[in-house]
Amino acid sequence: MKNYTLTICLFLISTIAFSQYNVGFRYITVRDQSRFRNIITNIYYPAATTGTDVPVLDNGTKFPVVSFGHGFVMSSLAYQWLAQSLAAAGYIVSFPATEEGTPNHAEFGKDELFVARILRNYGDTASSFLYQKTNGYTAVGGHSMGGGASFLAMNGVTDITTFFNFSAAETFALYGIVATEAAKNITRPGLVFTGSKDCVAPPVGNSKTMYQNLKSEYKFFANIKDGSHCQFADPDKTPCELGETLACFGTTYIQRIEQQNNVLLLLKPWLDFWLKRNCAAITTFYTNAGANLSKIDTLQSKVINCSALDIATGIRQNKVLKAELFPNPSSGLFTMNINENYTNAVLSVFDISGKLVDSKTFKNNNSINLNYSNLAKGMYQLQFSTENGNYTSKIVIE
Repeated sequence: MKNYTLTICLFLISTIAFSQYNVGFRYITVRDQSRFRNIITNIYYPAATTGTDVPVLDNGTKFPVVSFGHGFVMSSLAYQWLAQSLAAAGYIVSFPATEEGTPNHAEFGKDELFVARILRNYGDTASSFLYQKTNGYTAVGGHSMGGGASFLAMNGVTDITTFFNFSAAETFALYGIVATEAAKNITRPGLVFTGSKDCVAPPVGNSKTMYQNLKSEYKFFANIKDGSHCQFADPDKTPCELGETLACFGTTYIQRIEQQNNVLLLLKPWLDFWLKRNCAAITTFYTNAGANLSKIDTLQSKVINCSALDIATGIRQNKVLKAELFPNPSSGLFTMNINENYTNAVLSVFDISGKLVDSKTFKNNNSINLNYSNLAKGMYQLQFSTENGNYTSKIVIE
């Protein structure tokens, strides 16, 4: 009883320490036109007052974006502990609500990535509720199936700053490259959590194998002693506990609140370092890791110090991309010439209300023909974002 009471006290102390802002909530639907796919996502963010659809805090602070994928047959709302903790600490946290039934892992990974990018880009969109509220740094994360999907999402990606996951589960070969293989193409900094008593997605063959395959210069593996698979989520929200009880009959774990607290002690300073560029946070990260060696087994690659922030930015640079769009106005047919080289780009078009009406991805294409003759006449905002900069322009369809 004493140990349990101490655990609760430690969790409350650390949660209070992490809390700085009130938390707002809203859900929106974004459309990835390249896949003809609508993505409902639940968003938690720093706000002046707690509530639904309240404005994002407007005090001049710009916040990083985190996109997090749920586990197999789990709700996107089953991670309130994570949503509330990170939003209160100054993060815009999104949870795509797709693939909650029988999942397509590859599509879910693309959803995680698309939501991270589109919310980041909303910071440059005058009609968006996130206008001038995002700082350009982003993370993708996930649990179980969503954790495996986060490896698929990060496959070859360079414009996402960092990624993390909880008990990532191997994905199905049916949908193309599996997570353990995708890890071999990932160079972004990664923080991988698992539970030592996870018998749903045991570390070997799942998260630990993915971690070992990572090509990231900076990576860290945290194996929470006596941690479980389902305790990375809220209690009694999904069939996860039933599945775990059947698969791991008779297994005892640490308290859920202790497991989640151990996560926050590492995840919070990790994100503060990479996404808020807080150099001192990496010292806190290592201090917390060292102080909890009796609770967490760790592995790491290269030791991280402040110089890592200079060489591993993972941000779409906030500079104007050299490009031109013509004719403008037009009947809906436009040509865009990009006068700089880039690897990946996201093109987004918004109507005057801020609704996303088109989104496409491009690779190394410097002359793009666009056909928006199907859109109603009027004014729209076009945004073209790459790892080297972004281009925005009003377009008029006559």
